[in-house]
Amino acid sequence: MQFALTELKENESWLKLYHSKMLQMIPHQIDSARRSLIEKKKKRYVVGQLKYASKDEWNTFVYNQSGFKIDKRGNTNLLWLSKIGWMEIRLHKLIDGKIKQVTITKRAGRWYAIIAVEAKPSLPKLIALKKSVGVDVGIKNYTYDSDGKDTPNPKNLQKILKTLTRTQRKMSRRVKGSCNYKKAKQWYKIAHERIANRRRDFQHKLSAYYARNYDVVFIENLQITNMVKNHNLAQKIMDAGWASFKNMIDYKCMVIDVEPRNTTVDCSRCGHKVPKTLAIRIHHCDQCGLLIDRYHNASLNILKRGLELWNLPMEHREVTPVEISEIEEAGRNLSAW
Repeated sequence: MQFALTELKENESWLKLYHSKMLQMIPHQIDSARRSLIEKKKKRYVVGQLKYASKDEWNTFVYNQSGFKIDKRGNTNLLWLSKIGWMEIRLHKLIDGKIKQVTITKRAGRWYAIIAVEAKPSLPKLIALKKSVGVDVGIKNYTYDSDGKDTPNPKNLQKILKTLTRTQRKMSRRVKGSCNYKKAKQWYKIAHERIANRRRDFQHKLSAYYARNYDVVFIENLQITNMVKNHNLAQKIMDAGWASFKNMIDYKCMVIDVEPRNTTVDCSRCGHKVPKTLAIRIHHCDQCGLLIDRYHNASLNILKRGLELWNLPMEHREVTPVEISEIEEAGRNLSAW
């Protein structure tokens, strides 16, 4: 496909107005999409066919390896792109490493530059299981951890749902392709962008809290695809964005998945099963008399199951994996004597 691009540039002079690396990435993306479809078909996934994207849908282009430069003049950060020129940018963090790729994308009328760098490998830090926590995610409370901290659900979609519905209604009443239709569509994109930004901001702050205070976070391995089949809760589950929250914690500290079966039913103190419906918010065990919030009970069970994966009881969770290996090695030396 790259050879066809060379011949096409000779016949179409307007292609010379664009940087060569940017043009080369388009056939690469098409070939990658085609290969991924083939791989999914081999794994018996139901897939469709590749389709052409309209000019309104194609809002991203990539500069790979060359054709870009980042500079600072005074207090202003600047980005230079070949065939485009210099432009002012706002860096939200310092760039540490060699820049390998710059992706320019447009979302809701705003342009973003996504910079990929080649970072230096860092040594993993010591994992201390004494700084571990079990986290139960939900709808009423977004999280409830084993230390008793509960975080209310911000319900980002519900707060802007009326505005979103109004913008959708306006867009459906416009003539498709007209200027008024494009204006209404722009407001529709802005509403979705606000929802996504608020959700992302909340998840970053909450995941940063757990990353600062804990080394290991145990969380349920929920099957969200099956959970959204309940149409009464599907919208609230998708609005919560549990998967993205879990990914944020995963790259900030260490996340270990735990089997979610019966975490709400089992008593965290004695293990006795206490069946309850969604309407029952309190866990009351008739066997041992434990009376706590159902989500707090579930988070304690998640922590207990997570520590069992390390073969450690709850009261000995201050032992680290490095210390465990040292104890095992000392035991082998004693047996050799």
